[in-house]
Amino acid sequence: MKENHLYSFFRKTSVVLLSLLLFLSTGITYAAEQNLAGTPPNTTTNHSYYKNSNPIILVHGFNGFTDDKIPSVLAHYWGGEKMNIRQDLEENGFETYEASVGALSSNYDRAVELYYYIKGGRVDYGAAHAEKYGHERYGKTYEGVYKDWKPGKKVHLVGHSMGGQTIRQLEELLRNGSAEEVNYHKKNGGEMSPLFKGDKDDMVSSITTIGTPHNGTHASDKLGNEAAIRQIVFDYSKINGNAYSRVDFGLSQWGLKQRPGESFTQYTQRVKTSNLWQSKDQGFYDLTREGAAQLNKSTSLNPKISYKTYTGEATHKALNGRFKSDVSMFFPFTITGNVIGKSPELEWRENDGLVSVISSQYPYNQAHTNATDQVQRGIWQVTPTMHDWDHVDFVGQDTSDVKRTRNELVQFWHNFAEDLLKTEK
Repeated sequence: MKENHLYSFFRKTSVVLLSLLLFLSTGITYAAEQNLAGTPPNTTTNHSYYKNSNPIILVHGFNGFTDDKIPSVLAHYWGGEKMNIRQDLEENGFETYEASVGALSSNYDRAVELYYYIKGGRVDYGAAHAEKYGHERYGKTYEGVYKDWKPGKKVHLVGHSMGGQTIRQLEELLRNGSAEEVNYHKKNGGEMSPLFKGDKDDMVSSITTIGTPHNGTHASDKLGNEAAIRQIVFDYSKINGNAYSRVDFGLSQWGLKQRPGESFTQYTQRVKTSNLWQSKDQGFYDLTREGAAQLNKSTSLNPKISYKTYTGEATHKALNGRFKSDVSMFFPFTITGNVIGKSPELEWRENDGLVSVISSQYPYNQAHTNATDQVQRGIWQVTPTMHDWDHVDFVGQDTSDVKRTRNELVQFWHNFAEDLLKTEK
C-alpha cells in the first residue's frame, strides 16, 4: 500500500475514532461507584470562612460538562474518579466554584456565559454578535455565584484546556468591552449588556491556564475541525436537545433544543437550517491555529493581573524524529498525540495528547517569563513542563495511569490554591 493510501486510510479511521473519543475523553471517565456526578455546587456565602478573599472559578474545556448536564454514565470533570477538586478545595478552606458554560460553543459565547454564571442574570450574547453569526441573542438565566462581583471585588479564573482561552476572552470583554456591540447600539439603539461597555477593570486577580491551546492545536487543524467530525458531533448534540434529555451541550442559542409543543420530527427538521453547521462561531474552529490566532490578536495582557500557565507532556522522540505517545498516555489521546507528533514544524511535536507544549506555555504575541516564587503581573509566568502528565492528568481523568496517583493530584491542587493566595497580597 503506497504512502498516500496509508495516509488516506489513517485519516478516515481517525475521523471515526476521534468522533468517538470526543465523547469518551475530556471530562469523561466512567463514574464507577462514586457519586461525584451528583455532587451539588457549593452554596456557602460566608466569605469570612475562607482563606481566599477572591473566589476560585474553575472553567472546563471543550466537550466538558458540569454535573447537572453530564451524561449519566460519565464522571465528574474536575477530578474524575480520583478526587472532587472543588469539594476538596472547599473542605480545605478555599471558596471554589465550577463554572457551567457551553461544551461545544465558541470562546466568545462561553465567555459571555461565564460572566453571567458568576454575576447572575439572563445571558445576552449581544445584538451585533447574534446578527453576525445568525443565532439567538439571549440564552439561559444563571442564578449567579458572586452577585456582588464588580470592580474591586475580584475572582481567580482557572481554565483547563479551552477553558483557558475562554477566561482570557472574558477578561478582555470586562476591561475593553466590545466595539462591535457599542457601534451597533449607537446606530440601532436598544439596551446593551453592561459586559460590552467595558471599564470593568480590577475584577480579576489571576488568570491561570492548564493545558490550554493558546496557539491552537494540530488535533483540531487535522482532525477535530474536519466537516465530517463536526457533523457527527453536532448531530449527536442535536439528538440530545430533545425535550426529555438532561444532557446539555450548550447550543440552544443555535436552536438545538426542542421547543414546547414541538414534535421531535419538527425539531430535527427545523435545526437543519441552523447556521451552526457552517459557522466559525463554535469551539472546533476556535481550537484551530487560525482560530487561536484570532483570539490572540484580540486579547491583551492586563498589568494588574497575575498570569500563569501549567503544561504537561506525555510523548517521546522516536528515531525518525517524530514524537510518539507514551505508553502511559490516556489511551484515546494516543491517536491525536501521534498526529501532533509528526507535525511539519518540529517545535510543535512534543505534546500532551491534545495540545503541543509550545502552544500551552503562552500566547505567541504576548510577553512571557519563567515562573518563580515571586508574583509578577502583566506577563505570562510559565511553569516548568510536567513530564509524563497528559492532557487529562491535571483533572484526574486518566484512571489507568498508575504513575499519576490520587495523592499526587491532591497535592498539586493544594499547592495550586496556596499559590493563588500570593496574588491577593
